[in-house]
Amino acid sequence: MYTFNQIVAERPNFHRSETEIDRSFDPKESLLSPAAAAQLASGELTCYGIEQEVLSFIADNVNSTSRTLETGAGCSTLVFGICGCEHIAVTPSASETGLITDYARQRGISLDRVQFANNSSDQYLPRCATGEFDLILLDGKHAFPWPILDWFFTADRLRQNGLMIIDDVHLRAAAILAEFMNADPAWQLVRDFSGKTLAFKKIRNGIHDVAWHMQPFSLSSPVPDNGSASLIRRGIRRLRRVVKI
Repeated sequence: MYTFNQIVAERPNFHRSETEIDRSFDPKESLLSPAAAAQLASGELTCYGIEQEVLSFIADNVNSTSRTLETGAGCSTLVFGICGCEHIAVTPSASETGLITDYARQRGISLDRVQFANNSSDQYLPRCATGEFDLILLDGKHAFPWPILDWFFTADRLRQNGLMIIDDVHLRAAAILAEFMNADPAWQLVRDFSGKTLAFKKIRNGIHDVAWHMQPFSLSSPVPDNGSASLIRRGIRRLRRVVKI
């Protein structure tokens, strides 16, 4: 049977250079360097698989009784398959799904319990009727606000003491989510994988049944220094005096 070590060693190319939009684009649309933008626009296949240490952590924390979900798909999907999880991989790319399926079939990796949801996460997750999950991996679209949307539509479906893994927290949209989770008493950081991937344990069962004044993030996050922000800051100060927070 294939192991995650073999998968990482091969680094299979499942992903188009640009995975977040379907259309072709002019490299000048990107804010990256011309060379990096041209590479993304090329459409060449590459591997965006998460690190071996993260795959090992996933394998150590799931088994054939686990119910799991990920936004995005790749090497991690194969690991969930090897572990025998009842798993959902949410990716809008049918070609990506096909490459992963072909790779698994050629190497004897069973994906019998893996369901590919070929839709964008913002469309699929709100109508997903599946019950509780034991582990959720957020590694889908990284443009703002998709990591936050993916978290919002899955956080209450994660069981208490379940694990939520956030990848690519060095990117701004995922970093905002990680900053919130680090500050929030409903979550406990259990592993930091070199500042790129974070794993949190869900401490409180209900996530959405809170008000803004119950969230440390809402009271401590800096507000941009502009005219409207000054009004907001003054309003918050007045409210704090009224309700004594």
